Amino acid sequence: MGFLAIFLLAHQVCAAEWTPVTGADTLKEFMGNLKAERVLANGKIGRGEYHPDGTGTLHAWGASIPRTWEVIGEDTIAITAKRETLSFKLERNSEDAALYRVTDTATGEKTEITVTAGVAVVPAAAGKAGAKGAAAAPSMDEIAAELVNPNTALATLNLRNQFRWFSGDLPNADGQFGYTALLQPVLPFPFKSGSKVIFRPAFPFIIEQPVWNGVDDFDSESGFGDIVFDLFYAPKAKSPLLTGVGVVASLPTASSGFGTKQWAAGPEALLGYLTPKHVSVLLPSHLWDFAGSGDSGSVNATSLQLVYVYLPGGGYNVGTTSLLSYDWNHNQWTVPLNLTAGKAVNINGRPWKLSLEINYYVEKADAFGAEWMVGLNIGPVVKNVLANWL
Repeated sequence: MGFLAIFLLAHQVCAAEWTPVTGADTLKEFMGNLKAERVLANGKIGRGEYHPDGTGTLHAWGASIPRTWEVIGEDTIAITAKRETLSFKLERNSEDAALYRVTDTATGEKTEITVTAGVAVVPAAAGKAGAKGAAAAPSMDEIAAELVNPNTALATLNLRNQFRWFSGDLPNADGQFGYTALLQPVLPFPFKSGSKVIFRPAFPFIIEQPVWNGVDDFDSESGFGDIVFDLFYAPKAKSPLLTGVGVVASLPTASSGFGTKQWAAGPEALLGYLTPKHVSVLLPSHLWDFAGSGDSGSVNATSLQLVYVYLPGGGYNVGTTSLLSYDWNHNQWTVPLNLTAGKAVNINGRPWKLSLEINYYVEKADAFGAEWMVGLNIGPVVKNVLANWL
């Protein structure tokens, strides 16, 4: 009986270590004006700010993502992160008034946090947040929505692997194949006002490109293509409407046999509509040459990118990102039918975007042009070290 009494006493002490925090008013007081911090990856800090009116903002990876929260019943706090709801119960340590324990009601996972002066800190030992996110970490749905937003504040380093199959009237044109590796960083420079300047350069490396030899067949060549970039200003969006204006330019950096050998630039505009489930974008631009050399001819081309993306949840996206172009010098349209599907994933605490696209060209040059293009695209979210210059 003595051992049983000691066991029961020890059990009571352990049970008394954590006291449930209950009462709607008490939980509202806890969440109102709460600031939560958590280590994401490579020392990056996620910060969630929550206000008494039930609103909040998550600051992570350079983006500011709106959130809402509410108290359910007398013992549960629910945070809405896009289409995910994070519900948890709260306990307080009876020996350390600054120490709390959070229990995820969906998974039962428990995490200890320290709350000092209204700032809740999740220790690094707690590990990575899951796909549903956390009070100070984004969900994969939130990341997916940011990555398909053309005015995103997330910096990414995208590698686009483009495989092309060609056809045309030239001898041996059908069945020609080429591969292009396109490195395309997206570098936003946000301002305190919420507006931002976004810089998107593209560095193409062309491998096994079929080039007409001028006689009776194609030669296979490799080299660098012209560097193309756009630089545009995106004002702070106060509604689902997205707008932007900027310039697009092409630099004659291509290896011999590729490119236009022309310096070219022109205007660009963006008009889009963003909802939690849908993204629609029109992105027209035009290029004129203004300097250059060689016999490749002048540049006078209009492009129009049509984007529609549906976000079904779970970090997935599916839609179309067709890029149409018209060469005014040759009166030639290039029109693809595009289907794109992708997913935002968390790899070792860092968000990545993975996507597959298929293009079938319903309009192209009769003599020779790409008939199919399949793209495998990968892109991690990265820190924009250049943003500190502003």
